Amino acid sequence: MKIDFIEEFKIGENIKAELAGLLALCFSETAYRGRTFFKQLPHYRLILTDDNKVIGQLAIDYRVMNLNGEMVRVFGVIDLAIHPTRQGEGLGTKLMQELEKISSANQNNIDFLFLVTDKPAYYERLGYKKTRQKVAWLRINQGKNHGLTTEEVNDCDLMFKEVSGRKWIDGELDMLGYWY
Repeated sequence: MKIDFIEEFKIGENIKAELAGLLALCFSETAYRGRTFFKQLPHYRLILTDDNKVIGQLAIDYRVMNLNGEMVRVFGVIDLAIHPTRQGEGLGTKLMQELEKISSANQNNIDFLFLVTDKPAYYERLGYKKTRQKVAWLRINQGKNHGLTTEEVNDCDLMFKEVSGRKWIDGELDMLGYWY
């Protein structure tokens, strides 16, 4: 079993096909339509393979966000997925721990890990904290820009983990891009 940290633009066609299949299987309620991403291409991925087959992935968006008027550097967690036949083996946790290892080694360039979830208990066990924000983001759906929106989000949980020693303060968050 191995985990590779790969720049998105370097992923080959065979791996793309396996990723598309994995995401469609793990997120069947979401219309991936054969893509390897939902809203936008990520910058990086952690790809978990066993016997040269993709069994898990974690997409990563690296960007600046505006938190209460201050620019913060964020590694955004997107689409943590483990093949259903391999769930319950701690593989998602291994991917999250690898992300933390990479982040810690580069903490001078990453302030926070950030994610959006409807399963906060899992991430709380990994040390993530919930935050309540008035959030601004670019609404993208099926390859179309639907404009900027700002609202307090109550239908899912926004979560963060400090990396660089900067403190997260609830208030207003401009994602300066799309929603994860």
